[in-house]
Amino acid sequence: MKESCSLEDAALEIGVGPNQVLQLMDTHPEIFSGVETRENMPTICVSVSSLQAFKNLYKDAYSFIEIANRLGVSIKRIQKVKSTPGTHFLERSFCSQQTCPKSGRPSIRRNFPRKDAEEFIKYCETRSIFKFMQPSVQVKAFTYATLEKEDIICASKAYQFKDAAQDGLNPQKYKSSEIAPGEYIGKLVFKVWGKKSVIQCFFVLENNEFIRLTAFRPYATPWRGYTPRDGKVDFSEAGIEGTRYKITTGLTERGIVSFLSAGVI
Repeated sequence: MKESCSLEDAALEIGVGPNQVLQLMDTHPEIFSGVETRENMPTICVSVSSLQAFKNLYKDAYSFIEIANRLGVSIKRIQKVKSTPGTHFLERSFCSQQTCPKSGRPSIRRNFPRKDAEEFIKYCETRSIFKFMQPSVQVKAFTYATLEKEDIICASKAYQFKDAAQDGLNPQKYKSSEIAPGEYIGKLVFKVWGKKSVIQCFFVLENNEFIRLTAFRPYATPWRGYTPRDGKVDFSEAGIEGTRYKITTGLTERGIVSFLSAGVI
């Protein structure tokens, strides 16, 4: 039995071009160790055992679509988290050409080792980077009485506005300028990043009104959270959606609604 083969034979075995085999050697050094890629292409030899190890690694591989389906998000969101500094679970990948069963056209599919994909999914789930609404729950039916933590959608610290709208959270229905000064009891539904270092906090109140209040980053203190004016509750913390708060609001000198304080009940 041959112990090694040419780069061209290795490419045929995997189903890619010779140049892509060289790229795979760079991204999978633990498998293709000892291969001198600086030699002329026709003289490069690849271990047969390395080829088998590579094929075993991608035997039950996950695609972007499969990872996104497991987490219940779009591929675009997965790609954003994949490139976040500190997450390296999806660094290894293998692009293979496949034929679409419907159109018959060739298409490129990026695959990730099963172990890498499972670790990435676990990372996202344990840190509440993606936590999605149960299928039976309808956002439009949310009330103060029925809103529970396990029903909430959250996206790490906060959403982008367009993503909140796309997920059906309807941020436009939350009042911001008609909130009278006073004290309220409300549950946090979701949060959205605003401009100039703010987080918009969306609450449903005991009377089932929907309000939006702004938490700021207090530059005068060493603590770098996003808080009401009293600086006591950090609304940038992940996974706090569904929490009950006693909320105090007021008005600035210009008559703008101010988020004065909040306390967990």
